[in-house]
Amino acid sequence: MRPDLTWTTSRRTWAMTRHTLVLLVRDPGTPVAYTVMSLVLLSVLHPVYDRLATPGTPGIVQAAPGIAVMFTLLALDVAGQLLLSERTWHTWDRLRSGPASPTTILAGKAAPLIALFLIQQAVLFLFATAAFGFPLAAGTWRVPLLALLWAACVTSCGLALGVHARTQGQLAAASDIGALTIACLSGCLVPLTPLTVLPHWVSTVAPATLGYWALHGFQSAVTGDTQAYAHSTAVIAAVTAAALLISARGIRR
Repeated sequence: MRPDLTWTTSRRTWAMTRHTLVLLVRDPGTPVAYTVMSLVLLSVLHPVYDRLATPGTPGIVQAAPGIAVMFTLLALDVAGQLLLSERTWHTWDRLRSGPASPTTILAGKAAPLIALFLIQQAVLFLFATAAFGFPLAAGTWRVPLLALLWAACVTSCGLALGVHARTQGQLAAASDIGALTIACLSGCLVPLTPLTVLPHWVSTVAPATLGYWALHGFQSAVTGDTQAYAHSTAVIAAVTAAALLISARGIRR
């Protein structure tokens, strides 16, 4: 790529990123609400996780990742809304026909969202570490890396929804129902190991959900299960790539 073309692309990406940051800063209510609710729910439910946890494993090892994954999933609509708003403002066709490529548009929209979801996860994990002894230090580099991959995955899935949704109702239904279903089936709210707690079929279906791999990735990051961690990161990275491809194709249409 020529230096002048690279510079032009970088300027366009930064302009898109700056515009997205302005939108997020002007209306931070939803992300702040999700962050506060995650801290409240963790404080209330961690004793339940202690009772249901596998013997020898602190319940907070399940509780903190489960709550973090669930509330990041619930924020799918935040990502989708950034693209759906372009339709509401009647700027979608102008954005697509402009000089910015689909990759530039997605990069400019995605970067602030990834940072937002990283902050959301960091607040929860730091709170869980300080208040309930979550072994964050045991995760070393693995927890931050997985948090980044998970933030990118949720962002890409949210953008894919935003590209294809035509109305606020469609986006809300897809994101809310999808997020809640994945959270329930993946074991974010209740550990899957005690089969007497949830229906038996849930543990069979769970590996088909994205939240399952994020949840087990965070758990394996702090327990040192390198094989499970590598498997989880590979699945999340593959879903991220697929969602970005779907988004890029949707923008071209």
